[in-house]
Amino acid sequence: MLTSGLATRSTEYPLLVTLGKSWWMLALRGTLALLLGVLMLGRPYWPLNLLVALFGIYALLDGTWAIVSALWVGRMRFAAWPVLFEGLASAAVGIFALTWPLIPRELVLVIATWGLLTGVMEVTAGFRVPPRSAGRWLLVTGGVCSLFLTGLILALPHAMTPSLVRIMGAYAVIFGISLWAAARAFPEALLRERSP
Repeated sequence: MLTSGLATRSTEYPLLVTLGKSWWMLALRGTLALLLGVLMLGRPYWPLNLLVALFGIYALLDGTWAIVSALWVGRMRFAAWPVLFEGLASAAVGIFALTWPLIPRELVLVIATWGLLTGVMEVTAGFRVPPRSAGRWLLVTGGVCSLFLTGLILALPHAMTPSLVRIMGAYAVIFGISLWAAARAFPEALLRERSP
């Protein structure tokens, strides 16, 4: 009886199981975002082609880790589909940024598209974990930050490059901190959810 209760409780929120078991991958993604944010805040006047390459590498690595995280732990069930789709969108935008020569206006649209897609998937993922989990609100916070970045970038289409770089750097720091905090919260939430 106790075993079936644990199985029922742990599968009630299958995304929580996925994120709780792959917490270290979430922490890696947070570290990557923090590094990108610190670089962008510290060097907002770097040449545009270098910033595009930096963003492309970040998006590609972040997407790859999200895909691996979703597939690695979610082999049995397709519970981590929001994380998987977020990873696919991020990796695709990263590849696009690295392989396609962009002019500043196109770059703004690529980053806005990335922010919109990843933001929607992060908010979706947040609402697929238990309501009382801190991880839920941390994922939703990350998603709202991504959506806010999209809105800000679209509202300021003619912002000078250093301003845009600072906005993206601040976003990356906040997003990285949210992912780090979520990485710490999900294993605890999983243990709480599995306890009788």
